[in-house]
Amino acid sequence: MNLPPGPRAPAAWQTVAWMTRPGAFLRSVHRRFGDPVTIRTYWTDGPMVLFSAPDAVREVFRLDPAIAPAGQSWEFLRPFAGPHSILLLDGEEHLRERRLMQTPFHGERMRAFTPMVAELARRELSTWSGRVTALERMRELTLEIVLRVVFGARGEQEATQLRGAVEDTLDGVRSMPRMLAMALVQRDLGPRSPWGRFRVAVERFDALLIDLVARRQAEQQDDLGRAPSDEAGSRGGDRPEGDSMLALLLEQRDEDGNPPTDRHLRDQLVALLVGGHDSSAASLAWAFERLARHPFVQARLRERDPAYLDAVVKEVLRVRPALTIAPRRLLEPVRIAGRPLPAGAHVAACLWLALRREDLWPEASAFRPERWLEGPPPNPLSWIPFGGGVRRCAGAPFAEMEMREVLRAAGDLALRPVRPDAERARRSMLVLTPHRGAEVLVG
Repeated sequence: MNLPPGPRAPAAWQTVAWMTRPGAFLRSVHRRFGDPVTIRTYWTDGPMVLFSAPDAVREVFRLDPAIAPAGQSWEFLRPFAGPHSILLLDGEEHLRERRLMQTPFHGERMRAFTPMVAELARRELSTWSGRVTALERMRELTLEIVLRVVFGARGEQEATQLRGAVEDTLDGVRSMPRMLAMALVQRDLGPRSPWGRFRVAVERFDALLIDLVARRQAEQQDDLGRAPSDEAGSRGGDRPEGDSMLALLLEQRDEDGNPPTDRHLRDQLVALLVGGHDSSAASLAWAFERLARHPFVQARLRERDPAYLDAVVKEVLRVRPALTIAPRRLLEPVRIAGRPLPAGAHVAACLWLALRREDLWPEASAFRPERWLEGPPPNPLSWIPFGGGVRRCAGAPFAEMEMREVLRAAGDLALRPVRPDAERARRSMLVLTPHRGAEVLVG
């Protein structure tokens, strides 16, 4: 293939570097080979060309999905994400699913979830004292938010069942040795193999989730069959209409007026879980890791300035993005940034590099929230923590709201780092997390 230059090391070595030291790997290949650069890992079935310059990023985001589908680059997620997942679909199917998935994230509907998120954040942060591993605690918090806000879990028994199933499913792919084994041997070799254990966990999770969907559908039908005067009493005052994203998704109808199937709803909920749990926890952990090393930023947050809070959120997402790439697989040859690229290759807007380019961001490696309040606004194609184009994360508004509410609740905490040196990035499933888990001292 006639591709841009890149490391000549075997794909196995590049896969290990991509997973264990992703930040250092991307810095080194960019410094050595420039932009674009070609890498080879076992995450994709062909070489991947990374672009980070704004004009090239725009071209990647505008590629016709008929010749450059994004879903095929995430095919390895199919066993968990499901065939209806917005992550795997392209073209009209993707746009149709995207319109449905955006329902909970618009205007008043999303703002209605803010008090619940704020209360869960206050409850969690009120327990912080002494040495805290922020990543671990943020995983607990974001999962609780998913269970209550997305799934609409009611009561501790229902939440506990779902919590255990989610953690069993995700733990296997968070583990570095298991991820390597699953990447290198993508076959089910029995219940004790990495894929086998993952499959069993997914089946258990699916059974619980589909049972939850069936119960909510039955409750919805019961509510529709009651007289209006009976409705408030039937809910007992604690289950208002649209009380969860699942409740809103149950209201969907296709072009023929048919409601979604259980499996369709299951795949939508999993997409919300994937986007709203580990990636949000990673971003929040990075926020605490950065704040602990920047007491001046903590002091300004205590002033409760909404504009500065928003700037902190944006700067965390810039300097420590949770995701690294937004890939597409080429079915036909294309030209990007004047370079001809062959069919069979993957191309990606490299979010991590675009957000840290020195020519786009003065003092790019520095954590400076004030950059968002001073001078001209940045090029929108250089701030892309949620991807871009028609595949920009549909849940981005919710993710930013969640970060604001958690950091607002953390405003009175006094944070210090456990160690003076900054934590480096490591890969956990699809996201980059602090390698020590964002260890901080509180109080």
